Amino acid sequence: MVVARQEIPLVRCRLDGAEEAGLPAPVRYVPLSEFELWRYLMETRHGRRVYVEAVSVWVPEDPALWNSGYQDDELEPVLRIRLTSSGPLGVPTPVERFFPAETYPLAQESLLRHHAPCDPKQPVEATAGYFLPQGRCRRIAAA
Repeated sequence: MVVARQEIPLVRCRLDGAEEAGLPAPVRYVPLSEFELWRYLMETRHGRRVYVEAVSVWVPEDPALWNSGYQDDELEPVLRIRLTSSGPLGVPTPVERFFPAETYPLAQESLLRHHAPCDPKQPVEATAGYFLPQGRCRRIAAA
């Protein structure tokens, strides 16, 4: 059986503004394909400056998909969250977001305020995975 690769290019970044409230700026993981639009909205609509820290890939926590040539402290645990939300005019819209695993319980409330699931019986799908070290993503095993 051939397992499909599930790498997702991500940008790890931070927004300014949290420091003024005495809080550290939380890390954000944004899909590379959406990043420029997201940055534009953050900077123009919300007046927030975006600081890019790294560009790499996210992979699911599945040993069949990649080799384990990484040290534990090199891997950043990141959850991929998927749900179907009611979009404009009630049209079901897929939503995919990435959160640091350690802060997801706090972020979940905010996520669900912005994107209420269409069907409350349909659970939010969370997939554990890792943001790989910058420059080391080529070590992912070919499927």
